[in-house]
Amino acid sequence: MDQLPSPRARFAPNAHVSGKSGGHTINLHAFARDGIVLLGHLRDARDGKITLAPDLKDNLAKADKAETGFVKAVDAYVTQTGLDVPEERLPELRDGYAQEEILELDLTSAGITSVIWATGYTFDFRDLVKLPVFDGDGYPIQRHGVVTAYPGLYCVGLPWLHTFASSLIVGVGDDAAHVASHIRSRSRRSSRGSDVSQEFQTI
Repeated sequence: MDQLPSPRARFAPNAHVSGKSGGHTINLHAFARDGIVLLGHLRDARDGKITLAPDLKDNLAKADKAETGFVKAVDAYVTQTGLDVPEERLPELRDGYAQEEILELDLTSAGITSVIWATGYTFDFRDLVKLPVFDGDGYPIQRHGVVTAYPGLYCVGLPWLHTFASSLIVGVGDDAAHVASHIRSRSRRSSRGSDVSQEFQTI
């Protein structure tokens, strides 16, 4: 967490990867090559039509840059630690850039009958946690999942809660184990009559 260039870097997109078949990247250009229509972000939806922003190419460029940076970081780690792993060369795909920018889509004409809405989310815990424990980005002020200002309040599963993998299935377990250990330790100290608030202040 301390190695990030800024707090906002916590919200940068993760690399598109899959563990299927031994692990491989999920490349947006490969989707385009397979016939999937790529679109810019949604601007509006009404009367059976959706309007889209002309930012598909920009988003692809950002995704390509993120992938390149991630691969360089992995390669640097392999070199630094002397790991004996096979060299991987990712294909340089650009199919997505050849797709036409679609700015309006009639759902009926396009034969679209179902929409899975899963994008554009931001942090907003106001209805769930009515306490002043969030920073300017709506992110809980915590230390490895422990909200130090309010004893007994914890969080897991958020990006960069402690490490890069904090919001991923592969890494959330480590954070959850730390939080569970903290709760167990606090419970034991409380049962012995110790000052629980002091315990939280010294974490």
